[in-house]
Amino acid sequence: MAVQVKRSNLQSNKYKYIWNRDSGDGEYTGIQDRIRIDKDEGYEVLYFIETLMNKYGLKTLGDVHKIEDLLHKPALSNVVMRDKLIEVIERRL
Repeated sequence: MAVQVKRSNLQSNKYKYIWNRDSGDGEYTGIQDRIRIDKDEGYEVLYFIETLMNKYGLKTLGDVHKIEDLLHKPALSNVVMRDKLIEVIERRL
């Protein structure tokens, strides 16, 4: 059974998210949304976390927070390409 990460599972006291597309998305949604991640858009963060949770059979809230914290690490602040983020985060799981 696939894990579903909910909005309430994110650390909203630690990270600020918006729940709709921000103005920076403009016309590049679709393909660009599949290859990039906007770390302040909650729905993109949820999808990113769910993908890794299901890929590795992770199930706990602690796992959600670990991935979320890795995603927001200062060293990754300028990394937006989904494949690069996955590569770096997978090494730390």
